[in-house]
Amino acid sequence: MINKKQKESSEELAYGEILKLIYERKFTPGDFLQEEQLSQALGMSRTPINRALSRMNIEGILERKKKKGCFIPVVTFEEGRKLFSLRIMIEGQVAWEAAKSCTDEILEELNQINKKDQQALDEKNDAIYYMANRDFHFLLAESTKNKFLARISKQLFHQSSIYIFFFDSFYTSPHESKIQTPDQHEAILQCVRNKDAESAKAAMEDHIAHTMKMLDRRYQ
Repeated sequence: MINKKQKESSEELAYGEILKLIYERKFTPGDFLQEEQLSQALGMSRTPINRALSRMNIEGILERKKKKGCFIPVVTFEEGRKLFSLRIMIEGQVAWEAAKSCTDEILEELNQINKKDQQALDEKNDAIYYMANRDFHFLLAESTKNKFLARISKQLFHQSSIYIFFFDSFYTSPHESKIQTPDQHEAILQCVRNKDAESAKAAMEDHIAHTMKMLDRRYQ
């Protein structure tokens, strides 16, 4: 009999593998992710895949159509800007609260993630680069110990990043915002280390606004 922990482990594995396929651009916006095909491709049963897809739907990575399943959402430029505007507000608050609650242990973990981010950038590995970037923002959100704030910030991150990943050259070109990301993360970390909440908030807002400005320039 499979216990609860094994079920959760299988779901996490399926979740990670499906994310990897998305970030490697095995699918494009509008594509449906079929359970049977994923089961064959990943060598897993359909149950953990179904659970992983449902979780992605809740988180905003995927959308669901009745009787058709989950698909990669198609996001317009204007929708993308709205997502980034919300991220500026929400993640600014994340950084503010993190400066007041983040432990030394988590700060070191964030530092290591940022080094991984830089290494992936140097090696031009955009899938790993994206995941490291995601891990940085998610762990910072979790460090606030505010589950409501963390949940909202993660969902907005997923939705805005799906837009970037498929519709902008952010991850595949010598783009200014891409080059600066690890340095901007380090600036946020320094403010958090110093427990300077207002500066941490401003640094995060500048970081996300910078990415949005790069997108604006691309579509002008």
